[in-house]
Amino acid sequence: MNKASFILKTKAPNMWSCLLIVLFIPVLYYGLYFTLRGQRTANPQVIAHRGGRANKPENTLAAFRNSTELGVDWLEFDVQRTKDGVLVVIHDVTVERTTSGAGRVADLTFDELRRLDAGEGEQVPTFREVIDLAKQAEVGILPEVKSPHLYPGIEAELLAEIEQADYLARTGIQSFDHAILESVLAIKPQAQVCPLYGLWKLSLRNPHVASAKTLCPMGEMVMLNPWMIRQAHSQGRQVYVWFGVIEHPLVMRILLAMGVDGLMVDNPAALVKILGRP
Repeated sequence: MNKASFILKTKAPNMWSCLLIVLFIPVLYYGLYFTLRGQRTANPQVIAHRGGRANKPENTLAAFRNSTELGVDWLEFDVQRTKDGVLVVIHDVTVERTTSGAGRVADLTFDELRRLDAGEGEQVPTFREVIDLAKQAEVGILPEVKSPHLYPGIEAELLAEIEQADYLARTGIQSFDHAILESVLAIKPQAQVCPLYGLWKLSLRNPHVASAKTLCPMGEMVMLNPWMIRQAHSQGRQVYVWFGVIEHPLVMRILLAMGVDGLMVDNPAALVKILGRP
């Protein structure tokens, strides 16, 4: 036996041992989680992200109607304010990506915004129009306060419209800016708020908004650390997840098995099918 063969034969078992250890660690990690997970929620919530943009133009009345017809539980969408003070439903700070126009939402009047094509002939809806649609369909709403630093006082205006429509009990106000959610609660302590958590936020322990009953982490981060679901549940909170890039039926099934209470999805039809809803 030459020296090279001897080295190869002696190293091979060590290589296989290392590989087995590498494979065993995630099996142990996730296996332990599923063993200790606790009882899964009986009725996971189907949440149409941006109205369900996989099927219709995002954040449009067409998308919201389509999702309510599918039987979703919640409509999720983004709220900003026009130059003349109208609360409108649109995701980006600028209108280029989702409409036929250009410029910042904050620099356009409502009439200017309304003249734009938001896809398939749809218009950018007002916040009140979406509330009214949700109310008629009897589904909840999860409006996200988008870029609140651009719109001083928007939280009070948001609450005023929700209360005028008598829909506070069916509303959860979201934001990545947790300070704005504290401001919401200072104005209306009985409001429901849902703090959003993004990339590399791997813990839900001691959330900034202490009274929040629902926490909304990124699905990819929950996949890395499912224990954050257990953290939230041990505190009597729910977990609704949203996706960055890996929304897929298999991932939805895994997250449901991990025990999330709701999924914000671009394709609610896929989630409705997974849950076996009629």
